[in-house]
Amino acid sequence: MMQSITQNKTDRNVTRLHLLDAYRGFVVLMMIAFHFCYDVFVLYKGQTDWPRLPAVFLWEQYICWSFNLLSGFVWNYGRRNSIKRGVTVNLCGLAVTFVTAIAMPEAPILYGVLTFLGCAMILMVPLARVLDRLLALPVLIVSFLLFLLTFSIPRGGIGIYTRQLIRLPESFYSSDLLTPLGFPKRGFVSSDYFPLIPWIFLYICGYALNRLLSDNERFKAIASTKIPVLDFIGRHSLLLYMLHQPVIMAICMLIFR
Repeated sequence: MMQSITQNKTDRNVTRLHLLDAYRGFVVLMMIAFHFCYDVFVLYKGQTDWPRLPAVFLWEQYICWSFNLLSGFVWNYGRRNSIKRGVTVNLCGLAVTFVTAIAMPEAPILYGVLTFLGCAMILMVPLARVLDRLLALPVLIVSFLLFLLTFSIPRGGIGIYTRQLIRLPESFYSSDLLTPLGFPKRGFVSSDYFPLIPWIFLYICGYALNRLLSDNERFKAIASTKIPVLDFIGRHSLLLYMLHQPVIMAICMLIFR
């Protein structure tokens, strides 16, 4: 989501995959639109059931999946600087937590998407040493299955995506230390919660997709297509993420004052 695409790991010449930047830019616009609607319907109109509407849930999941897969996909292109980028994104996540804790103390952003992506960038450094030795297609299949099976863990059980089949013991959800892993302590509240489980598995899917496609000349030719405005937005996604919510809140205050 928040890292730019700079260089193919097999090519010393800079090869910018503009189409991936453009797609990230498109998803950023979808995210901004979603957060604007969320603020309008939930915060100002009090329609607390709005996020649970089927169409809204699919919209939100599309955005979440896209950002995670893209970030995992491009991790290979900048793996040498993964720790530095991970620390930077984590610091941005910490800043978001600090600001929202002051502005929205009833629902701050704790362990949000920036915190997850920053941690995933760092965790992939040791993980890739093992995963690089495995065939990419099995890694893709297994990691996707694990994502589906563990998706409901933060909600208390194991199942198939949103359908919970096995309830986990309450003791798994009794410690603050396990909250960032995907076992939130009862009473935990966050307006943007991205625990390591299940999202790290989708991140690994993106990494595996990169291994399958990065040396494909046809893919590189298509991905080099540039869509100027979206490309620009995609390359500045971190800055836009940091700025968009305060701007949205200011607009809503003007509309609903």
